[in-house]
Amino acid sequence: MPRKKVTPEIVEEMGRLRGEGLSYGKIAGRLGLNPMTVYNHLRKKHKRTRITPEIIERMVDLRKRGSTYGEISKELGVAFQTVAIHMQAKKMGGRRKKVTEEVLEEMKNLRGGGASQKEIADKLNLSHMTVSRYLGGEGFFEKVKRKMGLG
Repeated sequence: MPRKKVTPEIVEEMGRLRGEGLSYGKIAGRLGLNPMTVYNHLRKKHKRTRITPEIIERMVDLRKRGSTYGEISKELGVAFQTVAIHMQAKKMGGRRKKVTEEVLEEMKNLRGGGASQKEIADKLNLSHMTVSRYLGGEGFFEKVKRKMGLG
């Protein structure tokens, strides 16, 4: 089988995929190359970014604003996995929260206005379970009291 010519475009694609956190093996599989070929090209072209306290502070700031690991990775020019490691160390790991303080406040206002959890979920484009998780489950007696205007 003839060797595949590695063009600058392919090397650029390798770098993009590596920036998304893919391993050399996964990149090689996607591009039909040997993992050592990927490693050798990326080692030459993409030197590691030294992660300074300022970069970590910027990661934290972007995460607090609701950015995903991928968005932070692209903006700061660091690997996805690097962002994940530092965010988890700062206890900021996991999925991005859909429910910001403003959304939670809106949920409470709608609930105070008598809206059901389903109505709140539909209005705010959230799942019923997300609304339930934040507002607390409502038992049978609480539903009856609310419908009767007693609670």
